[in-house]
Amino acid sequence: MASSRPTPKYALPTTISRPIALDPSAPGTIMRSALLIEALSNILGAIPMIFLTRPLLSLISPSTPSPLAVSLTQWLGGLICGLAAPLLLAYPNTKRAMESRTTVYWTLGAGEGALVPLMLWQYMKEGQESGLPGGFLLGAAGVLAATAVWRLWVMLVRPEWIGRYREEGVKGE
Repeated sequence: MASSRPTPKYALPTTISRPIALDPSAPGTIMRSALLIEALSNILGAIPMIFLTRPLLSLISPSTPSPLAVSLTQWLGGLICGLAAPLLLAYPNTKRAMESRTTVYWTLGAGEGALVPLMLWQYMKEGQESGLPGGFLLGAAGVLAATAVWRLWVMLVRPEWIGRYREEGVKGE
């Protein structure tokens, strides 16, 4: 029995894209390496937050962590682990993945842009608002700031590191 559904005139997001040819001068190797390193770092960093929460928190503060602190740390670990997904989805050298790389970097950079000032503000209040030691706040802010600077460098100064392609079989090229 033939389907009564009309043939779509527009491409669906799940449609497989046409083959692409990578620009040999900008194949995206640096970006792909950075995406993979960051995704693996997120996953490896999140595992102790989820499964070794109390020992991890004891490294930050000598006091016994509250059930709230344990739950929030586990939730943060889950969120960090989840943030590896867009990084991994942007990893392949396919049209869809390459086009998502800028969105992934700007989105994660926006999160870092919100967290770094918050951590520094809490540090200026000597950790009173957060319950975290000043050294921890500065260290965390430093790691996130360095990552944000990397993202800005790639996006604004070295966009060719993201990779370039052309669709194969497109007329006029």
